[in-house]
Amino acid sequence: MNGFKIPITLTGSFIKENNTKNIKQSIDDFIELIVFSANGSFKADYYFGFVFQNTKFQNSDHDDQIEAKKIRGESINKNNYAHELKQAIEEYETRMKNVRVMINYDTDKKQVSIDVSGRYEEDFTENIYKKNITFYIW
Repeated sequence: MNGFKIPITLTGSFIKENNTKNIKQSIDDFIELIVFSANGSFKADYYFGFVFQNTKFQNSDHDDQIEAKKIRGESINKNNYAHELKQAIEEYETRMKNVRVMINYDTDKKQVSIDVSGRYEEDFTENIYKKNITFYIW
């Protein structure tokens, strides 16, 4: 068993129908769950999710900022949402190591593109992880 697919299907053959067969697919599903969950949407842990989802319907200023944080940027800088997402992934998706997040924002299309990279272990082998998630805002 390497992980469960999300959303989970509750049936009599729970393990058979929800097994992802590989860790990468399980990590993909869980990172998408983090990205698309606003803080407070999971009652047991208010901080689970991506803080950007709490602000995505607010207008950005002329520097493409919302609440003094830049929409676009890389996770090594602390004044943007990429850094916030990196922290959430490191806290909740513990199978990921060396996490980096890059967020791009197309102001004309109102489209956010998130690139997540890092490393994970499967069958005692370290693998490179890459995932792109794109969505529209406002």
